[in-house]
Amino acid sequence: MMMKKPHLFILGLCMISCADAFIGMNWGRLGSQTMLPSMVVDLLLQNNIKEVRVFQQGINVLEAFYNSGIVATTGISNSVLDNYQNLSTVQWWIGEKILKYAQVMEFRYTTIGSNPFSPIYSKKNYLNVVEALINFQEGFRRNNMSHIKATTPHYTDVLTVTGKSKPSEVDFRPDVKDRMVKYVRFLRDEGSPFMMSMAPIHFVQTNGLDLEFGFIENNSTHRIQDINATYTNAFELIYDSLHWALYKAEAADVKIIIGSIGWPTDGYPGANDENAQRFFQSFLPYIASERGTPMRPKQNIDVYINSLADENQIPPQWGSYQRHWGVYKNNGEPKFSVDFSGKGRNVYPSFGKGVIQMPNRWCVFNRKLSDPTLVDAMKTMSCNVSDCSSLEEGGSCSHLSYSDQVSYAFNAYFQTKGQAAQSSSNECDMGGLGVLVSDNPSNGTCEFPVEILSAEFAVEGATFGARNDGGKRLVHGRISASLVMIAVLYIYLYSP
Repeated sequence: MMMKKPHLFILGLCMISCADAFIGMNWGRLGSQTMLPSMVVDLLLQNNIKEVRVFQQGINVLEAFYNSGIVATTGISNSVLDNYQNLSTVQWWIGEKILKYAQVMEFRYTTIGSNPFSPIYSKKNYLNVVEALINFQEGFRRNNMSHIKATTPHYTDVLTVTGKSKPSEVDFRPDVKDRMVKYVRFLRDEGSPFMMSMAPIHFVQTNGLDLEFGFIENNSTHRIQDINATYTNAFELIYDSLHWALYKAEAADVKIIIGSIGWPTDGYPGANDENAQRFFQSFLPYIASERGTPMRPKQNIDVYINSLADENQIPPQWGSYQRHWGVYKNNGEPKFSVDFSGKGRNVYPSFGKGVIQMPNRWCVFNRKLSDPTLVDAMKTMSCNVSDCSSLEEGGSCSHLSYSDQVSYAFNAYFQTKGQAAQSSSNECDMGGLGVLVSDNPSNGTCEFPVEILSAEFAVEGATFGARNDGGKRLVHGRISASLVMIAVLYIYLYSP
């Protein structure tokens, strides 16, 4: 097959990808307490978000989307790819996760694995992902659902792109190139999109670039000249680098969608609310403008924002900042202003409705330093169970004194345990080092959180979802209405 010359496929692409673009949302549930699915659906509708990637799709999650008008993308994780190397198992999954709901909700894509060739997310490559992908598309075909496209999210490190790369010099990584060529040619033949995951803040930091290169506006002093194009931001550099890799794989016409992009608000240098707000205030209007990139001007780009709310149980080895992608805190409160329409207005998203906060009480360190070994042990234990990423370099709590860091860790543990609401034990004892207080101990930029009553509980062991988490994910069961009422009464009686 003869490859089209780059300038020819740029001009001709509009014929296959000029439908209206969308700005959607990623919704993951790897948190100690989360909003009910019905609350999340209501929140999406309030903000006029009509496309969502659902990472943990339990029965109650999918039921919440009934007749909502929101189009869902579902998927499976890397850890279960071995189970879907035959059509019979794939057909079962399609029956359970798609066909049961197809009359009352609409599906866009099914993601097969997640970043399967990324060393950031796994120590191994999941080479069987392509075969599973082929099986899923065949399964949809056999069920007369070929409009649902199977695809696989890939992180930017599947490319050889760096902070100094010219896009025209970029290709797929040599160790996975054969698999990627097979993959993208399948996408080409099926009319399926390539789903790319991006983290501009991580790209600029790991490549030694100035932070400005992570934003879409032209404020960076870093420039990359390639043929007749000048690159001044990470997004266009990565996006067009992927185009060149597709072109070299004889898959130039494959549409690219952004399956994950955002700006974290904690746990990393440059990660804060102000920068996240700035990123979206320029990036979303850029997407809505349909101006495209130097390689594909005047093109629509579909985008899923990462993500709806923070998830404090995301594996820390992926990077602590991964727990802070949320536009929202997990209590349904927006962190910063963002206009999901792409019009660039200085507006705050809608607040979550029906969320109940636990009592205003915090567990802190009593500052007894007579046994420093015990203090360190309890701090380490607390952080192993809960999320202490805000204490790391560049985090919102990195300025705290040692004693205040211990307090933060104790409170994180206490809140993760639901303030011991489900236990008769004193979760603030901490070996005799913890004490409950009703005065908020937050310090400057460092917020000591209070958890929400999620009316759900979490257990491990399900295999559905689209995160590479080694098979350990949260499945949320329902608590009876009577238990919810008891919890509400508890908060009413005991909240300061």
